[in-house]
Amino acid sequence: MLLSELMRQPVLDADGTRVGFVLDVRFVLDGVPEGPLATPQLHGILVCPRKNASFLGYERTDVRAPWLVADLLRWRARGTFLVLARDIDRLGAPVRLRPDATRWSPALSGP
Repeated sequence: MLLSELMRQPVLDADGTRVGFVLDVRFVLDGVPEGPLATPQLHGILVCPRKNASFLGYERTDVRAPWLVADLLRWRARGTFLVLARDIDRLGAPVRLRPDATRWSPALSGP
C-alpha cells in the first residue's frame, strides 16, 4: 500500500463504528542503520473526525505564530488523536483499530 492511498481513509474502531479519517502518518528512525539512517518504522497514525482537516505542522507545541493561522488549524483538527502502530488491527480501506486501542495526544514537542 502506498502512503498516499492511506491518507483520508476511514478509521473504524473494533465495533465497526467510524471514529474518523487518517490525517497523517508518523514514522520513527529506529533499529540498525542501513546506510546513513536507520530504517523508518511506522509509529502510528493521526485520526481526525473531519476528512479535510490538516495541522500543516502546527501540531508542534512550540509553533504559535502566526497565531491566527495556528489557532485556526488547531481548531479545524480538534478531536484528532494518535493511534500507535501496535493498536492498529488492519491498514487498508478502511483502517481498523484493535479493541483495546489507546487514543494519544497528537501534539509534538519542540526540537
